Amino acid sequence: MVGMGSMMAGMMRSPFTGMVFLLELTHDLNALPALMIGCVSSLAVTVLLMRRSILTEKLARRGHHITREYRVDLFELMRVSEVMDKHPPLISANVTVGELSNRLAFGDSALSRRQGTLLVDEDNNLAGIVTRGDLLRALQRDPSGKARLLEAGSTNLVIAYADESLHDAIARMIKNNIGRLPVVSRENPGHVLGYLGRSSVMLARSRHLEEEELREKSELADLLPVRLWRQS
Repeated sequence: MVGMGSMMAGMMRSPFTGMVFLLELTHDLNALPALMIGCVSSLAVTVLLMRRSILTEKLARRGHHITREYRVDLFELMRVSEVMDKHPPLISANVTVGELSNRLAFGDSALSRRQGTLLVDEDNNLAGIVTRGDLLRALQRDPSGKARLLEAGSTNLVIAYADESLHDAIARMIKNNIGRLPVVSRENPGHVLGYLGRSSVMLARSRHLEEEELREKSELADLLPVRLWRQS
């Protein structure tokens, strides 16, 4: 009876339903501890091995998008430190707009791969951030490019911490309508630890999808000999 309740709880992904169903049949409260362990264990196994429950599998195969599934958010599991650029290019806040523009125009590999560049002061502490859009607007105001980067960029920074979840950092990006965050130390917010951009987030998501695809192919390859043996 415990096995039957556990099977029901796992297939329907509803452990409470399985426990109540068996208690109604047996009226034996002594079986509750074993029933609870069996139903929760069955749920854990099915959540890990099956992408969907038996109640939604046919709907998903017909092309309907199922949103209410027991899935773990990838961005909740990952930390900012796992996807950030740990060696971002830093440039002095006293450099002029013209100097940085020339370095970008001539293809400086360290700077041209990012839309934003972190600015530091004389003590190498975070002072601000300047984007290519900031440079363009600064050159439109002053074509000579003599303005300092700190004047052209932003000093009111939205930051991230290396030990926080990637989900929280992305939520902060969306809330503030920005595409990049300086990653700093909690003990010393001026100490730069990294740079988190949208490309880093997309790369993490892409890597997870590739791993899922390889895992599914591996599972199919393991099941194929069994199916062929049964057919023979």
